[in-house]
Amino acid sequence: MALCAAVVGLVLHLGVLAVGSDAGEFPTKPIEMVVPYAPGGGTHIAAEILVPGAEQFLGQPLQITTKPGAGGAVGATYVVKSKADGYTLLYTTLSLAIAPYLGKVGYDLNDFMGIAQCSDVASVIAVKADSPWNNAKELQEWIKKNPEQFSWAHPGVGSSLHILGANVFHQMGVLKDAKDVPFKGTAPGTAAVLGGHVQAISTFLPAILENVKANELKVIGVCGAERLPELPDVPTFAEQGFPAMSTSWRGVFASKNIPPEILKKLEASFAEIIASPAYKERSDKLGEPLVYKNMEDFTALLNRDSEAMKTLLESMGLAQK
Repeated sequence: MALCAAVVGLVLHLGVLAVGSDAGEFPTKPIEMVVPYAPGGGTHIAAEILVPGAEQFLGQPLQITTKPGAGGAVGATYVVKSKADGYTLLYTTLSLAIAPYLGKVGYDLNDFMGIAQCSDVASVIAVKADSPWNNAKELQEWIKKNPEQFSWAHPGVGSSLHILGANVFHQMGVLKDAKDVPFKGTAPGTAAVLGGHVQAISTFLPAILENVKANELKVIGVCGAERLPELPDVPTFAEQGFPAMSTSWRGVFASKNIPPEILKKLEASFAEIIASPAYKERSDKLGEPLVYKNMEDFTALLNRDSEAMKTLLESMGLAQK
């Protein structure tokens, strides 16, 4: 309730700011929101939660476009190079802060403003349901006894799920013995696990929840500080002795070069969408924990997490610069 009250308060405040602004009639046409991952993955699914409320609170439809590649960098670069008029937005994850440390990308973090944080999600490591491992300790011991025979999937080098997964195996002390296999998205990675081509996947639960319910996959551990409500019997990795507690936010970003009055209008509109009961109902059903931050606070979070990711990547020997 406190969260909802805070968001509603922001909505009212920003509504006053928007009145009489130079934003004019913006938006006058549908807004493209780019998801830098393949269709059917957790980030794509989460972005779709915003779509039903767009016409009511934004005044125009949101059109989701997926542009996967380079751990989210392809989609982010597309948004940065698009016309800075507010009609091309980015819906992404912590990968925005990660990719620049892993190699050359076509954007700089300072190119972006956070419009609205929508959630904060703990990732999981899942394996095929008939796999011999039931917990992190069993998995660690098997990998140590069978070096370089274990492989795990993630949706691209530099994606948040790549780094969150790598952190788990780093904490286990088996990062070099567990081969990571990048895919173009979570859906093909999940198919590879089910087909026996790789042994595990680093993913967000919403993308595989139906597979878990169907007893096709089982979750070994949760990377957050708390267990997931959907899987109350699955312990966190920290509970199992491996403090891999990093989570990944998801949210809306825009080019910093968009006129300030349009940025404010976008901020106010997304605050209204996220504060609506219908949005909360959809996010709860999906298992997407609603965590909101406004433009100033979300942009600050991006910059703080950039420093934290640099430290983490250096500790794992993955940072390129």
